[in-house]
Amino acid sequence: MSFSVGDAIEHLLVDEAGRIWVGHFDENPIGIRRWSATGRPTWMSDDARIPGLFDCHALNVSGTAAWACPYTDFPLVEIRPDRRRRPVRVRENQVRGARAVAVHGDRVAFYGGYGEEQDRLVHAELGEASVEQTDAGLLTLPDGSCPGRRRVAGRGSRIHVQADPFTEWGVLDLSS
Repeated sequence: MSFSVGDAIEHLLVDEAGRIWVGHFDENPIGIRRWSATGRPTWMSDDARIPGLFDCHALNVSGTAAWACPYTDFPLVEIRPDRRRRPVRVRENQVRGARAVAVHGDRVAFYGGYGEEQDRLVHAELGEASVEQTDAGLLTLPDGSCPGRRRVAGRGSRIHVQADPFTEWGVLDLSS
């Protein structure tokens, strides 16, 4: 079976129930969508009132929930479509430009940013309505250098980083 989930795809992750989460970038202002394994849309960000959602900068799927940091306002958005009460929770966030996010309990980590902050790693705690930064630094490779060109992905409590020449993945795990 095959089906289209659109174009301008920045992130594509599958949750533990086999549903496909897609985060689009700004050439396709669809935002964030969840699809069944058979290609039926089961949730769309269109009516979720997520502020400044023009580009899904970071997307993480953990269990059956998704977490996102959308451009332009970069709130941390918790998406639990199967929950009747508050299926979407938006927390104010001062971390701009993160390319990956990891969540474990009430702790969160953001990786990336703009310009000199491209290797920034921010630790924070989840509040009722906001994310409170607790620490920030630079992510470095085992040899002490910064990753440079890299691929990143957030998945549950982990941020995966693959630096050029793209032969190995490094993992930051909030649960350890």
